[in-house]
Amino acid sequence: MQLVQEKPPQQSNSIPSATETLRYLATGLMKWQEQDRKKRISIPPALRIGMSQMYLLSLVKGKKPVPHDLPEFLELAKKPLGEWFPCKEIKYLNENATLIKDGFVSDFAQDWGVEGSNTQMEIEQKAVEDILKECRGKQLHEPYIAFRRMIIEHPVISYSEYNTKLFKELRDLNKESLDKIYKDLNVLTAEEECHLCPRCGYIQRKRSDNSYRCYNDTCQELRVKQKLGEGKTIKAGKYKAVTRGAHRFVTLPGIWEIKLYEELKKLGAGVTLWPDIDEYDLRVEFKSGVTWAIDVKDWSYLNEERLHKVQYIHDANQTFVVFPDEREDDLRRIKVRRKELHKELKKVRLKFMSEIIKEAKKIIKSCGTINNNGVNI
Repeated sequence: MQLVQEKPPQQSNSIPSATETLRYLATGLMKWQEQDRKKRISIPPALRIGMSQMYLLSLVKGKKPVPHDLPEFLELAKKPLGEWFPCKEIKYLNENATLIKDGFVSDFAQDWGVEGSNTQMEIEQKAVEDILKECRGKQLHEPYIAFRRMIIEHPVISYSEYNTKLFKELRDLNKESLDKIYKDLNVLTAEEECHLCPRCGYIQRKRSDNSYRCYNDTCQELRVKQKLGEGKTIKAGKYKAVTRGAHRFVTLPGIWEIKLYEELKKLGAGVTLWPDIDEYDLRVEFKSGVTWAIDVKDWSYLNEERLHKVQYIHDANQTFVVFPDEREDDLRRIKVRRKELHKELKKVRLKFMSEIIKEAKKIIKSCGTINNNGVNI
């Protein structure tokens, strides 16, 4: 995706698209949140353009409330898009999504913000990509799996445990690259005591009422739904933690990848994590000879552009894009439009986790299981 230009279109009489307008609004909100609260004097250009385009859209589409200034827009941004934005102009858009949630820019808005709008997080993500390139170049499959699992399962880790992993599972990886991903916790936060999210295990941010919430909306929702309670409290000076970019792009989606991996393995399927050093997420093999290739996607909305980039894996019988059931409200139109999407995607199929588990159970019931070493039993 290319960066949204910071200048409005030269043809001022042209009608902006709803997609372009939403990207400007989301990108502008991300820039606004990055600013120091005391220095929020001017509106970021992307947000100003987005608000102007909203006004033009309202003249054409009518009936939707239009904010006349920034405070009015920030109030609207807390409400479901269906109440104030022409959602029907964008295919598969979730009308219940908000741009601001619990006082912070929502995951949905961050997903809609254009690449380059959060440069720091993208630089941090590149450090992970550097490890991937190193592992592919040296064919380090097992160290790569250990590295990925550490980021997913230990986003915050004590110095002693970190050093143990460096000495054992990760000894073949470049330490300087690893140190770009895992930082001293007291560098990442000014807090002496850190409250960890009970779901993902990452540091939480402090709210104005002195309570704590995860940086991720899904964690916050599941914390309530699953009654996870409070997370651990630790002393910052004794720990390291992954960067925000590694947390967002590796830890959070990886939680679902590991969950599906464990569930399929428990059923008796032969499952490989990140085969061919992360060509895709899971390779699933059944005693019958059937093989699946799975990409797990933790998306807050159905992005057709990204969906069409998923490659069919030719040495597997079926290629699936699998979504967490917890995302069904965000992606509910998948089930309605699945046949249409399958025609566009040709051999790639869309499933929710519960559906893929159900299908795996049917195959295993008819043909038996495979042990952890990929041997039929």
